[in-house]
Parts: sequence; C-alpha cells; structure tokens
Amino acid sequence: MKSKANNPRFPKVNALTWLVIFVVLAVCFFWPKENAFIFSGDGVAVHFIDVGQGDCALIQSDAGNILIDAGTPDSESAIMRYLDALGIENFAYAIFTHPHADHIGSAAALLERYTFDAVILPDAVSTSRTFERMLDALEKEKCEIISGHDGLSYVLGNLKLDLLAPASDYGDDLNNQSVVCKFTYGEISFLFTGDAESKSESDILRENSDKLCAEVLKVGHHGSKTSSSEAFLEAVSPQIAVISVGEDNEYGHPSAWIVSRLKEIGASVYRTDQVGSVIVMTDGKNIGVQTEK
Repeated sequence: MKSKANNPRFPKVNALTWLVIFVVLAVCFFWPKENAFIFSGDGVAVHFIDVGQGDCALIQSDAGNILIDAGTPDSESAIMRYLDALGIENFAYAIFTHPHADHIGSAAALLERYTFDAVILPDAVSTSRTFERMLDALEKEKCEIISGHDGLSYVLGNLKLDLLAPASDYGDDLNNQSVVCKFTYGEISFLFTGDAESKSESDILRENSDKLCAEVLKVGHHGSKTSSSEAFLEAVSPQIAVISVGEDNEYGHPSAWIVSRLKEIGASVYRTDQVGSVIVMTDGKNIGVQTEK
C-alpha cells in the first residue's frame, strides 16, 4: 500500500495537517484487501472500492455516508466486508447512476442489509433481473426515491451535492442516462460520471460548464474511449483521476488513449486493477491519497 499525499500539484499544507493525515494512514499500513481505511470522522474520505469491472464508491463525511453505485453481482460479499469493516450501518443517500449490472449488481443485497434515507435514480429502466431485484428491495426499504436529473442540489452537513446530468432524455441509451454528480467539501470537489459518454458530456458542457471543475474525477465508463472527451476533461481539469476497472477485462478498458489524455492535462491516474481500492481524503483544502497496493 502506498501513500501519495506528497504530490507536488497539491496545495502546500502545514506540518500539523500532514501529521494528522499520516497518522491516520499509518493505521492502515498493513491493510488487507477485505478490510478498509478507518475514517477518523473529520473532513471527507472518498473510497473507490475495487469491485473488478464495475463501479462502487463510498463517501464518508462527518454528517453521514453516501453510496455511489453497487458494483457487480459477484462483488456483493467484498462490498459488504468493506463496509462492515468501517462500521457502516446507514446511508444518507445512495446514487445508482444507471441500471447496468456492473453498477447496480449488488444494490438489492445492500438495500436489504443497510438502511438508506434516500435513493437517487435516473428515469431509466431495464428488463434485467438485477434491476427488478433492486426495485423489489427499494419497495421493501421504503426510503425516499428521487428521480435524478440536472439542476438538483442537496446539502449534507458541510458537503454539497449537485446533479449535473442527465440533462436530456436519452431513452434506451442507458450509459448516457447516467446520473452525473458533483460533491463539494470546502475548496475540494469530486465529480462522479457513471458511464456517461460523449453525448451526455456535450450536454453537460452546454448546460453546466461553469460547475464542472473538480479536483477529483471518477473517470467515465471505466476509461472507455466513448467517454472523457477532450473538451470535457479540460473543463473538469482534475488533479486526480480514478478509473474503476477489472484486471484483464474483455472490453480492453481503460483505453490507452484516455489514460494518455488524462496524463496530458496533468492528472495523477489511479486504476483499481493496478492499485486496488483508492481512498481520497480531504479537510476541505488539502488532499491525501491512499491506495491498497
């Protein structure tokens, strides 16, 4: 496991701040795959959980937890072990970006095991059994269900959530129906793009270009060349780019072209197939990164 907190592109911080960060990181120096970083409760910790060829992220803040996507059906046990190791029992929000199995694969199981105050979903449907199981679990959970689209904003303590997409109705094009969301804590922002492709990116640039800039980017569609257009990445201008992707996956993700494009704009790229789960921590001004491997 490696600590990457001394990236020279990050703002200069005082010695006390780094001491706190490194003490927390030291707790996890021998962090095994099935365990997780123990969040101190101050600031925000964003966990990009290694679920193979899928997406799953956890946002921990002092005001509550947020889940973004639920991996694949095969990652159910791994996600639960990760969350249980953190002592997670409740989520203020869950955002299931779109109804593909690599994003909602374990949603039903997680809805049955943990409590959720509200769940944000796009206005998109699927005929898959995975999607139907999620709907059944949502009905039993009886939490608030929010139809996710651009223009919505929420506040959780000092954490602000803005939805930037979908900005249009893309019909059966489920990737472009992805809920794209931006979280801001102090001066630091995180952008999660689901599997949004260039069509949705163009609409976001037209409708919300002034809101796109973010220090941390969850790269769209596992680094596929159908996403991460040049104009979109330039607008986001991330310092850190995380690609959630399975090792030796059949799709050839991530595209070498996209990885190169990210590096060209100055982003530090972290791939879950290479470094395992990635944790990005911030106090609202400074950023620290921890990787599993």
